[in-house]
Amino acid sequence: MPQEKIWFCDIVKTMEPRWVMSSMATGAVSILTMIIWAKFNLLFLKYFAGILAILAIVFFILFMIMFILRIFKFPLEVKKDLFHPIAANFFAGIFISASVIVAVIWNVLEPLSWCLNAVLVSKIFYILALILGTIIPVLVPFMLTISENVDSKHAIWIWFLPPVGIFVLVFAWNFMALHGIWQNFIPYVNIFYIWMAFVLYFLVLSMVYSRLKFHSLPAPEVAPSFVIGLAPVGVSIVALNTFDLVLKKNNIFNWDLNFVHSFVSLFSSMLAWFGFWWFILTILILWYYLVKKSIPYTLGWWALVFPVAAFWIWLKFIVLDLSCTWLCPVILFIWGISLVLWFVVFYKTIKWIITKKAFLRPKVVK
Repeated sequence: MPQEKIWFCDIVKTMEPRWVMSSMATGAVSILTMIIWAKFNLLFLKYFAGILAILAIVFFILFMIMFILRIFKFPLEVKKDLFHPIAANFFAGIFISASVIVAVIWNVLEPLSWCLNAVLVSKIFYILALILGTIIPVLVPFMLTISENVDSKHAIWIWFLPPVGIFVLVFAWNFMALHGIWQNFIPYVNIFYIWMAFVLYFLVLSMVYSRLKFHSLPAPEVAPSFVIGLAPVGVSIVALNTFDLVLKKNNIFNWDLNFVHSFVSLFSSMLAWFGFWWFILTILILWYYLVKKSIPYTLGWWALVFPVAAFWIWLKFIVLDLSCTWLCPVILFIWGISLVLWFVVFYKTIKWIITKKAFLRPKVVK
């Protein structure tokens, strides 16, 4: 019995925010699966999307229970993470997951009638995401600024998580506004957050690109995090396009909607082409790791799943809604990759939990 108690305490002690990536990844794959079902009308896919959506919520709730226990039982460990130049950015995963669940509710569970009170549940997750999404993007940069241990070599792709989180906040809230929830309030909040997200994203992008040029590649354990660079492109396109849809439904700013739509379409196309360039760069660097260094399994492999799914969800607005069928095989292929990645990482995570290796933090920086 004492041995079991020590084992449980060890789990709580190591329950870092990186665990919550399993929830955001599962939610993103769920939404992408629902998009595939809507386009190709494959009946079983919508139920599979629903199962993934429920799993995403379950993962999030389990993580929050363990993480709250960690805050009260091991506050010094939480403080240590906040001052860690890389681990601190994983805190953004908490409000990213809460926001993804809001999007999952309105894009998966509500269409399936699997959520008894979608309005109430989405409001709960919205408020949680709003509070954390306001505090964490300010708190984490502040902690890193006053820390004496931050170096330019620490600027790896995990640093993209805070701006990614803000973009996800925006489009999750947009889905709520599209369903008539706080539609006179949310656009005012989103117009502030979306530009804050772009500024933060471009600042982080410049630091990460500079790190790539002037430092050697980081440890193989964090190689999957390179894929996180795809996420800001995908989620920003979704955020912009859903905001455009919100304004079409309720133009509270009295803007010229034709101009707004043209601007969103042009800027989305520019982001998409940049995303393709980053996608190719990501494949090349991961291939280099596989050939020269190998990529050992860690919980960071969840970083392979969420960005890939999130990056291609934006095709719903550019490909599927415009009947651009020549790219449909591409999104099917990417969905297949996302699904395979999810199953592989889910299996390995369960295996690592059983063997207790999942509760060891990898050495992320040489």
